[in-house]
Amino acid sequence: MPVRPSPTVRSKRLRRELRRLREERGLTIEKVADLAGGEWNPSTLGRWEKGDRRIRPADLRHLLDVYEIHGDQRDALLTLAREARQRGWWQAYADVLPSEYSSYIGLETEAREIRTYQQQLIPGIVQTADYARAVIQAARPDDDTDAIERRVDVRLDRQKVLADPQPTNLWAVIDEASIRRVVGNREVMREQLEYLSEVAERPGIQVQVLPFEAGAHAAMAASFVIMGFEAPDPNVVYIDTGTSALFVEDPTDLAAYRLIFDHLRASAQSPSESMRVLRNAAQNFAQRPT
Repeated sequence: MPVRPSPTVRSKRLRRELRRLREERGLTIEKVADLAGGEWNPSTLGRWEKGDRRIRPADLRHLLDVYEIHGDQRDALLTLAREARQRGWWQAYADVLPSEYSSYIGLETEAREIRTYQQQLIPGIVQTADYARAVIQAARPDDDTDAIERRVDVRLDRQKVLADPQPTNLWAVIDEASIRRVVGNREVMREQLEYLSEVAERPGIQVQVLPFEAGAHAAMAASFVIMGFEAPDPNVVYIDTGTSALFVEDPTDLAAYRLIFDHLRASAQSPSESMRVLRNAAQNFAQRPT
């Protein structure tokens, strides 16, 4: 079981279960509202199933009565609802976290596998503090020092999933641009690439560099993250658009992103060769530019 269970994942599971129970009974949302005696309007039921609104325990018990759910199944759903209402560790940073980023962290915290392709940056889950600080300062020039440092703290805390007793498996394909572009300064880059090389040696972590010479590929439009979960929770693809984010859950789209990632892995340098490239790049940043 995950060491840090996520209320975000529990909430997603609960809304899927509520929709499944209704559809198994062949009921429309309007019919459920009628059967409940007008306790809720159809739009409220729709928001519960979409995850736009949390369902209160009393409402859930009433809804389960409508669906005639009893015994262990009822107890399991009520427990799931309680877990979905708990606070995740990242909610202590709610003042500096956009809602989309909070949702992403909630998923990442319980993911059993993360596959990520990054075009311009080292993945956030393996960034050093100085590198993360430079990235955040560039992206949010109007933030004060305290806000930036809190954002750095969040980024570092995310990395605990890689050090848990049952760590998340990570497979990262990073474009060569991410190890050539100077973020912060040359010393920051040296430390970042050395740290990434060390992380890549851990069990369950693979890092590959996609060289410039690989040419055009299917992921040139955007970076993305595929998060895999234990059953019954389905995979999710996360795409950061800069000002917002997309969460992709459609099975056909998920399959397309998995195929794209497989092609990226095939085009990238092997993990062992990528390790050599990372270390050489770190040494180059350690030398004075001529």
